[in-house]
Amino acid sequence: MQWLNSNTEIKDLIAEKKLLRRLQKRADLKKIPIIDIAAGRLLELVCLLVRPKNILEIGCGTGFSTYFLVKNLKNGSYTGIDLNQERVGEARKFIVSKFPGERIRFLTGNALKIIPDLKSKFDLIFIDAAKYEYPLYIKAIENKLKSGAIIIADNIFYSGKIFKKEINRHDSKSVNGIKEYINYISNSGCFCSHFIDIGDGISVTEFLKK
Repeated sequence: MQWLNSNTEIKDLIAEKKLLRRLQKRADLKKIPIIDIAAGRLLELVCLLVRPKNILEIGCGTGFSTYFLVKNLKNGSYTGIDLNQERVGEARKFIVSKFPGERIRFLTGNALKIIPDLKSKFDLIFIDAAKYEYPLYIKAIENKLKSGAIIIADNIFYSGKIFKKEINRHDSKSVNGIKEYINYISNSGCFCSHFIDIGDGISVTEFLKK
């Protein structure tokens, strides 16, 4: 095992796996919805390839998904929005402690009210908030996107319910919102989208300059 003791990157990865498992267990105990590890690794990979300078996360929760978004952020900035003040506080404490030198800010409130006042243009957006509002989010951020910006949305399959003909009343609002979101990013002419069978389904969309 001498190679392991001398390989800092591998040792850091093992420590990270322990951290993520601990965060997952805590989220399960508190019944806080978070993305799965595979979805998180996809976010991490996209960030490595795209090298975004300005990231927006709609629905940051306690910062689990945020970790993957800002892990490789260099000379950039991150903005996270969530309705839940307690979770935003947890996210801020966790992320700032892990990445103290980065430009990171968290905002508490309704994203649809906050986004119009944001001054920045974003090149990477992650959406994981109220599913019925997905169509509203994409329209709200459209004039905040740089050409070529990447928009990633989680839970796009909604536990497979978007493929069913009959949906119960409890889920219908969310399912219809996701379907409307898919229709918009597929047919508006402003986006090029791909759908990936990871976790509960993820859409990866590129914004095409008008």
